[in-house]
Amino acid sequence: MAAPEDSIPEIEGKAYEEISSSRQVEAEISGSRQVEAEISSSRKVEAENINENITDGENKLKSKKKGGWKLAILLLVNQGLATLAFFGLGVNLVLFLTRVLGHDNANAARSVSTWTGTVYLCSLIGAFLSDSYWGRYLTCAIFQLIIVLGLGILSLASWLFLLKPADCGDGIRRCTIPSEPGVAMFYLSIYLVAFGYGGHQPTLATLGSDQFDDSHPKGAISKAAFFSYFYFALNVGSLFSNTILVYYEDSGKWTLGFLVSLGSAIIALLVYLLGTTRYRYMKASGNPLPRVAQVFVAAYRKWGVPPAAVNDLYEVQGTESAIKGSRKILHSDDFK
Repeated sequence: MAAPEDSIPEIEGKAYEEISSSRQVEAEISGSRQVEAEISSSRKVEAENINENITDGENKLKSKKKGGWKLAILLLVNQGLATLAFFGLGVNLVLFLTRVLGHDNANAARSVSTWTGTVYLCSLIGAFLSDSYWGRYLTCAIFQLIIVLGLGILSLASWLFLLKPADCGDGIRRCTIPSEPGVAMFYLSIYLVAFGYGGHQPTLATLGSDQFDDSHPKGAISKAAFFSYFYFALNVGSLFSNTILVYYEDSGKWTLGFLVSLGSAIIALLVYLLGTTRYRYMKASGNPLPRVAQVFVAAYRKWGVPPAAVNDLYEVQGTESAIKGSRKILHSDDFK
């Protein structure tokens, strides 16, 4: 009986060795599995990076074919023609109200001031719609259609209802009292033009700047130059309307002047549509008002929190912003 009792420790030792070896085998198997998982995950990351590089390369090739000065020139021509059409109405509006509609100078000046203020208010509407929902291209197209519609109604109203007899309102021949439908069409038309031009003006300038990639030095220089040419195109259109159209309208050819403005607006729209497939587009970023409100709420809640170090600031990975349609603004020690 002594022999079995002495063999018990040996049996326990062998059992312990077997358990240890089995655990070691399990550890090696789990380690190999972990290595395989790491290898597969690294391969997935490499494949994703390759796909991203391929996509970025394709996007860069596509972006090189779009935008640039050729498309910007189309927009500059559009701006000049649209300005000519707008000021063809706006420059002589006081004279039209006094000579054709029979307003006195004070009422005519007040009406024109109200109309001009509407143009600037509508600029806010156009900018909001283009940046938030419609996008710049669609917003420009819709508001230009509104300009064409307004000038078309104005031409018809002056021809059919307001200028009686023909060529009146030249400062010599007086016009008869206009009919109520004619006056209603006139005010509808001029406010359609105000609404259309107000929404078109700021959106077109932004769409033009989108044709250049300011992440490259040449693109940044071209974008800055575009705004100078944009202002030049505006003044060229205003120059023609203040010289040629004013001459015809002041001599009583109001309908002809309005028809020239209508034709200029139509040509401007056609020129704009020529670049539809080659414009560089920026996605609308959604309603910005909630994001602005979030900034004020966060600033109020964290009023007493000390500023974070540069390395502790949160940054979204990649080059794109978390806000759809917006560019990522990197941290800087300077004021933006």
